[in-house]
Amino acid sequence: MRALVYSAAWELSLQERAEPAAPARDEVLVRVRATGLCGTDLGIIGGEYAAKPGVVLGHESSGEVVAVGPAVRDVQVGDRVVIDPTFFCGQCRLCRSGRQNHCERKGETETGVSADGTMAPLHKTTERFLYTLPAHVGFEEASLTEPLSCAVTGANQLRLRPSLRTVVLGGGPMGVLYAWVLSSLGLTGTLVERAPGRRELCREVVDRRWTVAESLDEVCARYARDAAPLDVVVDTTGRMAGDVLSRLSRGGQLLLVGLKRHEVPLDVGAIADRSLSVQGSIDSLDGSFATALHLIASGVIPARRLVSHQLPLTRFREGLALVGCDVDARRQGAPAGALKVVLQP
Repeated sequence: MRALVYSAAWELSLQERAEPAAPARDEVLVRVRATGLCGTDLGIIGGEYAAKPGVVLGHESSGEVVAVGPAVRDVQVGDRVVIDPTFFCGQCRLCRSGRQNHCERKGETETGVSADGTMAPLHKTTERFLYTLPAHVGFEEASLTEPLSCAVTGANQLRLRPSLRTVVLGGGPMGVLYAWVLSSLGLTGTLVERAPGRRELCREVVDRRWTVAESLDEVCARYARDAAPLDVVVDTTGRMAGDVLSRLSRGGQLLLVGLKRHEVPLDVGAIADRSLSVQGSIDSLDGSFATALHLIASGVIPARRLVSHQLPLTRFREGLALVGCDVDARRQGAPAGALKVVLQP
């Protein structure tokens, strides 16, 4: 089978790989129907996020069950499923203390990073990481379950009230999903995106009660009498923490979810004196995957509207270019009017 394989920074190609062996015990073989391109994939390709050389990329996926192991009970051949890629053993110290998203085995089991992912026709996982899709949920929208679950996890770590002044930085799929999750919890706010093409897309897909702005300065100018006007800021870019901290109100909260290597100076005394909270968040936790699937299936979050492009896996370079990743030129740039790009093996 043809799979998209990462070899080193800016080195990826379609390669012939052996099909997975027949499922044993509680294993399930899934024919992948849709895999979303993720910011983590872009970080891996550009060398900003470490991955195992030779790994098959991809982790935001849905498909159909084609074979099951003898101990499998809850799914069967023909079932439509979405794959939770966040493996956890359930036995290590971190798992047993409620931090399954940081399982000590993650360095060998992280789908599309340290273990083969889903940018291939077939993917083998275990039964406990599969969720059955309702008949009305398409494969493309189902592939957003994983990033949405990450947004649910992050929002659950914040202290939220509908009256809080709220900003999400970055109008990519993760930023839009965070805006929708916060909206589902009763908050209104502003999504900030500097790329003009993507900014227009954001205006079409965010909750109508939210606004879209070009810059953080534009947002803060609305509260000109308040030097530190913001209560809750979610930074999906990984680049703007330094700009945000001085603009947080007393008791303000900054949630960092962008996987970028970016250092900023911290005035620890000011953080303490102003009761600021700086929180990181990654992956799904505490049932957020099931919650995300419910939000999509119930129509609370219109995931299908976020899918701007669907391409066969063979056109992966075109898909990456749409989100600003030029593999041949070895550079990252502004997205070319795309939001979520889904590849179909």
